[in-house]
Amino acid sequence: MVLEWPVSLRLGDSDIIRLSLVPTKDGLDVEAEFPEHEVQTQHVPVEHPAGYDLFAAARLDGVGFEISPAGEQAHPVYLDETITWRWTLAARQPGQQRLSISLVLRWTPQSGVSGATHQATVYSRGLDVQVTSFFGLSRTQALFSGFFGLLLGSGMGLAALVVRSKPVRSALRVLKPNPAVAIEPRPGLVLVPYESELLRALFSRYARLVLESEFLSGYSGARTFLLLPIRGDGHSDAYTIVKIGQRQAIQREFENYELYVKDSLPPITARIQHIPVALRDGERAAVQYTFIAEPGRMPSSLHQALWQDGDPGLIHRLFDTFGPNWWMQRQPYSFRLGQEYDRLLPPHYVLQPCQERSRRMLGESASPAEYSLEPGEVVGFSSFASSEPRQDGKSCTVSFNPPPGMPALRLRWLAPHPPERRSAGRVVAARTDLLSEMVKGFDLCGMPNPLLRLPDIVNESVTGTRSIIHGDLNLENALVGPGGFVWLIDFALTRQGHTLFDFARLETEIIAHILAPHLTDPSSVVSILQSRSNALLNAVEEIASRCLFNPSQPREYQLALLMSCLGALKYSNVDEQGKRCLFLAAAWLAGSI
Repeated sequence: MVLEWPVSLRLGDSDIIRLSLVPTKDGLDVEAEFPEHEVQTQHVPVEHPAGYDLFAAARLDGVGFEISPAGEQAHPVYLDETITWRWTLAARQPGQQRLSISLVLRWTPQSGVSGATHQATVYSRGLDVQVTSFFGLSRTQALFSGFFGLLLGSGMGLAALVVRSKPVRSALRVLKPNPAVAIEPRPGLVLVPYESELLRALFSRYARLVLESEFLSGYSGARTFLLLPIRGDGHSDAYTIVKIGQRQAIQREFENYELYVKDSLPPITARIQHIPVALRDGERAAVQYTFIAEPGRMPSSLHQALWQDGDPGLIHRLFDTFGPNWWMQRQPYSFRLGQEYDRLLPPHYVLQPCQERSRRMLGESASPAEYSLEPGEVVGFSSFASSEPRQDGKSCTVSFNPPPGMPALRLRWLAPHPPERRSAGRVVAARTDLLSEMVKGFDLCGMPNPLLRLPDIVNESVTGTRSIIHGDLNLENALVGPGGFVWLIDFALTRQGHTLFDFARLETEIIAHILAPHLTDPSSVVSILQSRSNALLNAVEEIASRCLFNPSQPREYQLALLMSCLGALKYSNVDEQGKRCLFLAAAWLAGSI
């Protein structure tokens, strides 16, 4: 089929797209008409089995456009009765944008007839549209730009005299603890000294702190508490949530909150109340969140809520709450898969400090593609971009600045402090060694080993979309409160990234922590994925399908899920059953895409 469409559109202008089906005895004529362009036709042979009703569903998607109506539009198909879909299309950003149009035929068994619903995609196509503008302005905006520019120019001189720059908020406050603050943990809650000191610094003006409970904090090693601050006169303030973690991670969480989260949250959700607090020369910090609850009923993690009743509606409510301002605010994004997902995998190499002379030096812009190191090889450091202590307190992660379009080279340095300039280290393990050890003895049930395909998959180019993402959407970072309201905490990894990243992480979590414990045979996860028989997984995948760049090409999400499953093998809170299920899911995906 040859299809014509407007190759250009002015920013702010709108156009009409029409798709028509003309059913005949021999099949269906698919006719797509774009204003001021030729009408193109394609003939599609179609079977009409007895006992089935035939429906046709079409949809038009485009990240850089406002499209009305949105989503799939389905109509029954009758012989010799033309079906027409019309969409109004308005460009909302300049540059080369992309549309995707698809048509699906669906056969549904009639009442009283046994059988399953079948469907087939009969047409799918991506369309490139060049949206033109005058310096990024719509036609109407351009007409008034000169006038506004004149006002702006004349006003800037005066404004410079009377307005001072708004100071950038410091990411941490260094405070002294108040030893008079009494901390009263509930039975079973034990604090280490630095945690007590941080709480006494954060709540220095209170007399007592009652620690009610603790929320798990995913994989970061942080601790998150629900507590009640009580003043000296006995009056209590509202319950609040406090997270204590690595100083760098808490600082990054606050900065990400300020940059990506604060102005995009829904009205009713947890918010960071104050600038985080640290102790002088301390390695930990604390950040305080507002708390949402109803009297007599504490919120639970999404993990607890799904484990209790498995309601997929909670996943949809999470998307309904954060989707409009996060995942649905998408931009076209072409990238190498490793650029977004390499960070989920173990480090590229593990280095043991040594005193030997190094033959190779790692510079600040070192990339995985540039360096192929062998166990036993000694390398040195001329510089690196950053380092961060790991949870074990005995090692740290050293990262380098990646070249454009490449993932960062990451090393595990087996010492509590980062390497100094000209330090040397011996390679004791590579990523492939770490992953192979994690799945040692696992049965692949005849499927291909996904680790063998990993180097090629990491380097695969993906055409997708980019948006604000949470970056660590595990089941403990989502809380369920009054009326089934779902909100997020922990924004340490929030950023602009691949839109499907969060959904791949969430599905991986459900496989490892909700699905796997109920399976007597880990290989059952493959049949569940094939048959789409789990309501929770289906909910995540249905949401992910709405965020695909091309809804008829799920490979974009399958690659994300594959990388997420392999990345989760490194987490200590995933038990062996969960890891077996994740490895089998990755193997099935590697053989399917």
